[in-house]
Amino acid sequence: MALDAAGAWSVSRDAADNAAKADHPRWTPPGRSYPYVLQYGYDPHRAMRVEGQVEDETAMVWALTLLGSVIPAVLLLLLVRWAAERIEPGFGTAAAITLGLGTIVMTFAAEFFSHVASATLGFAAFAILFRERQGPPRLIAVAAAGLVAGLAVTFEYPLGLLGAILFVYALARNAPRLPRAVAYGVGAIIGAAPALAFNAWALGSPFHFAYASAVAFQGYSGHAVLGLNDPGFFGIGLPRPEAAFDLLVASRGFLTLTPVLAVAVAGAFLTRHGRWRAEANVILAVVAVYFIYNSGYWLPFGGGTPGPRFMTPALPFLAVGLAAAYRRMPALTLSMAIPSAIFMLAASMTYPLLGMNGTGTWASDLGDSILEHTVLTAVGVRNGWLAALPVFAAIAAAVAFAARATPRIRLADIRIAAIAIPAWAVISTFGPTVAGDPNTPLSHGTPALALIWGSAAISAATLLALRARERSEERLEPLLAPSPTQ
Repeated sequence: MALDAAGAWSVSRDAADNAAKADHPRWTPPGRSYPYVLQYGYDPHRAMRVEGQVEDETAMVWALTLLGSVIPAVLLLLLVRWAAERIEPGFGTAAAITLGLGTIVMTFAAEFFSHVASATLGFAAFAILFRERQGPPRLIAVAAAGLVAGLAVTFEYPLGLLGAILFVYALARNAPRLPRAVAYGVGAIIGAAPALAFNAWALGSPFHFAYASAVAFQGYSGHAVLGLNDPGFFGIGLPRPEAAFDLLVASRGFLTLTPVLAVAVAGAFLTRHGRWRAEANVILAVVAVYFIYNSGYWLPFGGGTPGPRFMTPALPFLAVGLAAAYRRMPALTLSMAIPSAIFMLAASMTYPLLGMNGTGTWASDLGDSILEHTVLTAVGVRNGWLAALPVFAAIAAAVAFAARATPRIRLADIRIAAIAIPAWAVISTFGPTVAGDPNTPLSHGTPALALIWGSAAISAATLLALRARERSEERLEPLLAPSPTQ
């Protein structure tokens, strides 16, 4: 009665009449009928035009991804190989390939994000300082490192944390500190100048950052409510234990998807006991700072990504630790690298930005042959597995070259690896449930569990095959040894 008194019926009749006479006819999906849903305002011809525009822009997005992600990823692997080779000669290639295949660098190297580019610049700044420390002090190199570190901040503001750590690293050598501090600082300011200039142009002040006006609710205009990062310092508060736990064992946690990174941390600690103590301290400091930062951020995983994307700047540093891990713990490192690579390959080939669907989506998509497009798809190959052959061939070649470049070491720690493999599988299976994830391997059923335990089986089978080859060679050694001269 109240609605009738307010004229609701007449208003609704007028609205329906206007909708019926609108230029854009109502739309019903082909083969379906939803009479109870008012689907007016949809123009199929306009939809076809929009679809065509999106398809026309795909080539530009591909080119930007190539320049902004793929090429920086290749450069990052080369830098990691260079640095790791100096710390553990012979193991740099294995460390770099593991970074490229067994971490979220693999997925973001093919996505239009700035994470890989900024991480490459940040690690390049470290590489410049690392090289400078191996020779006489050179202020020009310190300034160059600051410039590159500042440019990394232009790509992503959180790289300022890495820049601060590298500033301490730049001063931590037997040389006058004030000139080095000035050189690094001036270089960093110049490198960050594009970001400051953009802030001044777009926001009115060099120190007014876009993070301060992040959209909380888009609404119809795209900026209905601002303040997404208002709590704390741009959304960062005190580290939360539950967030730290999620970063480790949730469905997209480090131990769950990329357990090789845990071995990399152990490798970094092993590096501290040699001549590279300062470099190992940098690695551990970077990992600790970014882990604390992610634990304090209101969105630790950065949305529906295949892992904690804000940890990307720390990954190349961890990869340097992998060189020591491959040398000291070859079986354990390889046993954790294999499932890490399998999960990242599954993510890259299916649906990397999985949202809240859970990682079991990757297993389901693999089973249903729902794969990402490749170069062969663009030329007409419709079968997803056939179209993926260039990807598999490139991965196989990378693994083969890494194996040839790495000295063969006896798998003395194979018993530790035999314990680590099922332990990881258990963590990956039950960890997300303990963390309280809405979608877990247990809820996804057979496909998700098959991906976990299948990865564990492949890892174990690989180690058994390598160990069998070792034993065969050990039995043949007495026969192949030259007989003693009389």
